[in-house]
Amino acid sequence: MKNVPLFKGSLKYCLCLFLVFNLSCSSDDEISDIPVDDTFNEGPTAATAPMILPDVHDPSQLLLIDDHLVFFASAVEWNVFSLENRTWTLGGDDIYPQGKPQWYEGEDNYWAPGFVDMGSGLRRVYHSAVEDEDNHQSKIGFVEVNGNVVDGFSFEPSGDFVLSSHSLSDAFAIDPSVFMDKENKTWLVYGSHAAGIYTVELDAQTGLLKENPEDKSFNASDPRFVHLANYGGSLDENNIEAAYIYNHPESEYYYLFVNWDVCCSGVASTYNIRIGRSESPTGPFIDRDGNDMAEGGGSLFLDAYGDIVGDSRFIGPGHSGIYRHSDGMYYFSHHFYDGANDGQPSFAIWPMSWENDWPKINPEAELSF
Repeated sequence: MKNVPLFKGSLKYCLCLFLVFNLSCSSDDEISDIPVDDTFNEGPTAATAPMILPDVHDPSQLLLIDDHLVFFASAVEWNVFSLENRTWTLGGDDIYPQGKPQWYEGEDNYWAPGFVDMGSGLRRVYHSAVEDEDNHQSKIGFVEVNGNVVDGFSFEPSGDFVLSSHSLSDAFAIDPSVFMDKENKTWLVYGSHAAGIYTVELDAQTGLLKENPEDKSFNASDPRFVHLANYGGSLDENNIEAAYIYNHPESEYYYLFVNWDVCCSGVASTYNIRIGRSESPTGPFIDRDGNDMAEGGGSLFLDAYGDIVGDSRFIGPGHSGIYRHSDGMYYFSHHFYDGANDGQPSFAIWPMSWENDWPKINPEAELSF
């Protein structure tokens, strides 16, 4: 089972980006702007890859809003990057300022959000709401994100949750990520350990399950829940989580990213990112060697020790995201445990390209946004 004493769970940590750099931790009313070129890039210019932001864990994908890049992260805060000023801003860290949602029986254990643009100005943050981690009792719910970057976001909680898990034999209801397929259907991909990674169709209007939304319990024999991936590594448990599916706009493929092995252990973390692709949003997702991810397949995309990017600083990468900029350039984002900073969880953005319809990190390229 995932051990998350510092970054997930009841310790809703304030994003003190600032302690590392001898700055003070901001409240929601006192937001700090951090210049990227002075603080986060080690190279000679702000365009040097990767862009790094400290004190971030379990990030969502990036979305472009009002000439700013925005992502959410545990538990649940959001960060904003101004394309004009090239600064990061802590936007806030509370999506439930009026108190916890009516359907939630836990205590602020909001984990690993997924941020999705539904179109027509409708944006949602899906997240897990864990009630008993040891027994995999959790729910997935969402808030609608209103307002704009300049004036600040407001959040409208869903009146109901989407689905739940109740036991160690269920797909643990955490790490939600939502995407639209090529027919504009909406899908939630989620899960962890035990039963593995699953997807289920959502109703785009309500945000809840498309079929029988009142029946929220996972059952492996329920045809609504489609099994996508299991762990194929050497540990005894089904150590897989942090699923993310990218619908490539320029090819027929969908790409499933998952994490294998152990997170949340600083420089001892062994998290690594695996990938497969499919022509269907429900799979099967096949890796580079022809193996089905549902049977433990998954090609290595980012290793646990920084070998692929050529820098041992990038330990235990996880929680994938792909962003396509307005100039057509692609970028890959993830968290990692910073070997140059005592294993502090941090966020990285890399230029990315496609070769033979597979994504590839470009460590030597420059950021063009």
